[in-house]
Amino acid sequence: MIPRPDPAVVAVLPVVAGLLAAAPILIAAAAIPLRRRAPALVRELWLRYATWVALAGLALGALALGPWPWGALVAALALAAFREYAGAVGLGQDVWLRAVTARSILAVHAAGWYTVARESGGVLVAVLVAAALLTFLVPIVRDRAEAMLEGVARSLLGVILFGLLLGHLGWFLARPHGGALLALLLLLVSLHDVTAFVVGRVAGRHPLRARLSPRKTWEGVVGALAVVLVAAQGLGGLAPGYSRVHLLGLGLLVGAGATLGDLASSVIKRDVGVKDWGTALPGHGGVLDRLNSLVFTAPICFHYTGYILS
Repeated sequence: MIPRPDPAVVAVLPVVAGLLAAAPILIAAAAIPLRRRAPALVRELWLRYATWVALAGLALGALALGPWPWGALVAALALAAFREYAGAVGLGQDVWLRAVTARSILAVHAAGWYTVARESGGVLVAVLVAAALLTFLVPIVRDRAEAMLEGVARSLLGVILFGLLLGHLGWFLARPHGGALLALLLLLVSLHDVTAFVVGRVAGRHPLRARLSPRKTWEGVVGALAVVLVAAQGLGGLAPGYSRVHLLGLGLLVGAGATLGDLASSVIKRDVGVKDWGTALPGHGGVLDRLNSLVFTAPICFHYTGYILS
C-alpha cells in the first residue's frame, strides 16, 4: 500500500517548484554582467542550482513518504557528514573509534525519536552516557594512551554534532504538525544559504570573520537575514497557529543559527587545514558543507517551536 503524502509536504510543493523555476531565470540574468568579470562564479551558480534541485527532490520525496523514510535519510546524511569529519580531523585511520562513534550516532537518532514520541528524556540521556562510556572503553581495552585524548574528544564531538544536534531534523516528525514546521524550517534555511552566498559574492565588502571564513561577509549575513524575515512572514501559512511575533522569532533564530553553524564548521576546517569537507555535492563541497547551517538551527528551532506549542 502506497502511503499518502504528508499534507504539509503537498502544501510546500508549489513554493519549492516556484523557487526552482525562478532560479534559472535569475541566474541567467545575473550571468550577463558577470560572464566576463566572474565566469567562475557563473559556473558555480549553475552547479549549485543543479545540486539544489537534486537535494530538494530527495528531501521532499522522503518527507512525503513519512517519518521512517525521512528518519532514515537524516541518519544516512549524518553518517555521510561524520565520515567527512572523521577523515578531516584524523579519526579516519582509527577503525575502533570510528566504528563506536558511527554506531553511537545511530543510537542517539533512534533514542531521540523515542524520547520525543513518548515525551520521556531518560532513554536519550542513557544512550548519551553509554556513548561516552563506550568511547572511553576503546583506549582502555587497547591499553593505549598516546593521542587518545584527542581521539576520544573528536569522537564525542562527532556524537554531539551528528547524533544529538543533527538528530533533531528527524525528531520533528515525531511531533504533531512536525512536517509543516520542518518544511518551513528547511525552506527558510535554504533561502538563507542561497542569499548569503549570492549577496556575499556579488556585493560583499566587509568580512564577517576574516580568518575563519574569508568569503563570508556582513553584507551576505544581513541580506540573508532580511530575506528570511520576509519569507517567514510570507510562508507562515505552512505553520498554522503561529503569530506574526512567533514567525519573527523563528526568522531571527534561523538567521543566527545558520550563520553560527557555518562559522563553527569553519573553526574546525581551518584548524585541520581543509577548505571544504568533501566533493560529494558539486558546487557546494561535501555533505557537511551543506548541513552545517542546520547543525544549530535544527535543535534551536525544534525547542523554540516546542515551547510555542506547549
